[in-house]
Amino acid sequence: MYWCTELKLRAEPAYSVGQAAGPHTVSSRAFRGISGRIERPEILISNSESRINQAGGKSERRRGAVVLMVLGFVVLASWMLIQILQCVHTETALRGVEHQNDAIRAAAFQALEITIGVLAEVRELDGALYGPAQGWDDILGYAGFPATARTNVLEEASSDLGVASPLGEVAAFAFPTGIEVEVSIRDESGRLPLNHTSGERWKLLFEAMEIQAADASTLTDCLLDWIDPDDEPRLNGAEGELYQQRAPPYEPLNGPIEDLYQLRLVEGFDRLFFDDRGVPNDLFQTFAACVTTVSAGPVNYNTAPALVLDVLAEEADFEAQRVVDFRNGVDLEPGTEDDRVLRPGLDETEAPVDGDGNPLDFSATCRYFTLHIAARSASTVFRLAARLDTATRPRKGLYPITILELQTRGADL
Repeated sequence: MYWCTELKLRAEPAYSVGQAAGPHTVSSRAFRGISGRIERPEILISNSESRINQAGGKSERRRGAVVLMVLGFVVLASWMLIQILQCVHTETALRGVEHQNDAIRAAAFQALEITIGVLAEVRELDGALYGPAQGWDDILGYAGFPATARTNVLEEASSDLGVASPLGEVAAFAFPTGIEVEVSIRDESGRLPLNHTSGERWKLLFEAMEIQAADASTLTDCLLDWIDPDDEPRLNGAEGELYQQRAPPYEPLNGPIEDLYQLRLVEGFDRLFFDDRGVPNDLFQTFAACVTTVSAGPVNYNTAPALVLDVLAEEADFEAQRVVDFRNGVDLEPGTEDDRVLRPGLDETEAPVDGDGNPLDFSATCRYFTLHIAARSASTVFRLAARLDTATRPRKGLYPITILELQTRGADL
């Protein structure tokens, strides 16, 4: 019989467990069965608070994780923004440098065209190019650029010949702002032709360079043997038999020299004009200033350096200083307004003469020029080197002068 099938609770006095049971009391055994299924209120409250605390902790942890994720995205976005800004800055700087480099390059080639125009104009006005006293030694000055500021707009100019320069009438250009341009020009006709000079003239030059006579004979014969087409050595010269003993062996050129640095291979020059590492010394620099690899004609007295004039004076028996004094004018200072040009048709009383009183031959003109141009802006420099032939005109193109060679960025001719 299941006596606990239905339990009705009434308002009765409380009984303790184990006390005598009335008709409506619950035995201790039955109470334990009920209490196992009914939780006490304080336990329920405690469990509820625990669950609430656990839920609150989870919520706080979720909010913390969200904050960390947001901060991570902010840091990542900031880093990406910095990288983008750096790339933009670098790209902008590179484009600015590229633009500036283009402007510097354009200024250098602009100066090249100005040089060609000046030389062509002087040749047209004066009949020929004789010497720097005609005004072409200062190309930009002749064209109208002030000597103190080669970046200014071209001004109305007049040449040293007293004739208004057409350049000043038509030119309306200027070098880009902030760019300075320097132009140096050298006439090759005032030097000894390296591939067309006699042995006696070479010996005179080496003597003027204060080289010992024995070494001068070796240099002369070896240079001529290096150039001539035969294989027969001169008395103090050298041909293929000697050069085959070098390490590594090589053959003489047996042709015209186009580069002075080829002299490192020539007997005598290798030890007197270069050091053990093949670097040119002072003797080489002195020799290089007196010779040319392009000109083959007579030497131009107007542009001949002092050592070359000494050689010519020794040959033709005249005073080299008289030539220098005539070129420098009344003030005897080179590069001034009273400088004069040695040319055919001079008054015999003023022109330098030889030992017999005969006038010297001043018919040699300037044909080949070596040009160096440097365009600068801040720390950037663009260099241009060119070799010009003023006696010929290209078949195609607008230039009245032929550009034989053109090199850029530190090139040297």
